[in-house]
Amino acid sequence: MAHEAGARHLLAYSDSQLIVKQVLGAYEAKEESMIQYLQQIKELKTSFDHFQIIQIHKEENIKTDCLSKLASAQEDYRTRHITIQYLSEARAPLAVQPITSGEDWRTPAIRWLEDRRFPNNRWEAARLKARATHFLLQGRTLYKRSYTHPLLRCLSTKEGIHVLQEIHSGCCGAHAGT
Repeated sequence: MAHEAGARHLLAYSDSQLIVKQVLGAYEAKEESMIQYLQQIKELKTSFDHFQIIQIHKEENIKTDCLSKLASAQEDYRTRHITIQYLSEARAPLAVQPITSGEDWRTPAIRWLEDRRFPNNRWEAARLKARATHFLLQGRTLYKRSYTHPLLRCLSTKEGIHVLQEIHSGCCGAHAGT
């Protein structure tokens, strides 16, 4: 699809270590179907001025996963229409209503991790207990655990808005998410 769209440089992402290593030549393809796929990739690589493939974690591969499902849902993906939209400038930010109380989405998890205090609602308490195992409290800072990444700091609503504004302005404005 990239070649047909006129791309000259291709940066490909895959969450499969096997595929990435085979394309880079570090692993050998043994199954006939994989040998054929690898041969197609080698031929397609030559049609680009620059080709690079990078392995990423599965959590980071949602967009690519959706595209692969779209392509494999029909034998000839060229009969499907995929709209490619180019943005010449950043879009206007969404209006966000700030939370004025001192509590935010993190408060119930912090209360549970500090001294096992549950919300009054029984359903919310059960839900919190199940979700809280994915979090870690260090001092007053809440982190989300991850199997494949370092600890992820949980931000307040105000901090989250600030981070999003920073990402979508300045030098990162046109490149966020690519």
